[in-house]
Amino acid sequence: MIELTYHFQHDFFEDQSFQLIQASMEDPWLVLSGIEVLGIIDEVDEKWLQIVGEGIPDVAIEEIGVMIKSQQFSWLPALIMKQWPDYVMEVIVKSKNRYEIICHANACIKRFRERFTPGIHALAKREEEIVFKVSSFNTSSFYEVTKSPAIDRFV
Repeated sequence: MIELTYHFQHDFFEDQSFQLIQASMEDPWLVLSGIEVLGIIDEVDEKWLQIVGEGIPDVAIEEIGVMIKSQQFSWLPALIMKQWPDYVMEVIVKSKNRYEIICHANACIKRFRERFTPGIHALAKREEEIVFKVSSFNTSSFYEVTKSPAIDRFV
């Protein structure tokens, strides 16, 4: 589950905080204000829309969509698969800071660890700790790689 907070500030609307919740990467986003459910938003044909409920300003929906698309969990799985196509079959986002990487059945996950561990530190945002659970498609063996946050952005 992924939870985000979006602070909406606009000249023509009252300032408001929205809590955004997504159960899995395939699901739309539940939008709450405090304890009140305002609706559900989703990206449909590359446009963010309120698909359930009413009353969320269109400008807020657009800005929420931009914020979601800029989040690491929105772009990092595709980048991991592109960087290591011979190893990675699927990347599953478990939460904002937890990912599961499933390797191809014939991939050597020990060799992948040697390549992935230094590589992910260059690809992922430096400000957050992220845990990657890496497993093979056909076995129950796995290991975890933790990308620690960098204290100094220029290290």
